[in-house]
Amino acid sequence: MVVSNSQHETAVVVRRDGQTVVFVRFKAGKLSCERLMETMFRETWHESQYPLPETIERFLEHARIHGCTQEAQRGLIRLQERDRAVVASLF
Repeated sequence: MVVSNSQHETAVVVRRDGQTVVFVRFKAGKLSCERLMETMFRETWHESQYPLPETIERFLEHARIHGCTQEAQRGLIRLQERDRAVVASLF
């Protein structure tokens, strides 16, 4: 899921278990995962209309240039693979 906040920052949610949300915020420099409790996340972040495949690709390209943590990279790649599998199963 692609989300944004009131400061117009964009993030990609890579894991959500009902209590904790793990997301990668797009920022200058090295990308990393951040965690928030579900209630705090819902107050701060809102679903965005940006297309998921293009947003993930943009994040991964930024990560190739500026770096990212292994956790962030694995989360983005897994989400990208899951999205491709869902689209492929439709055809």
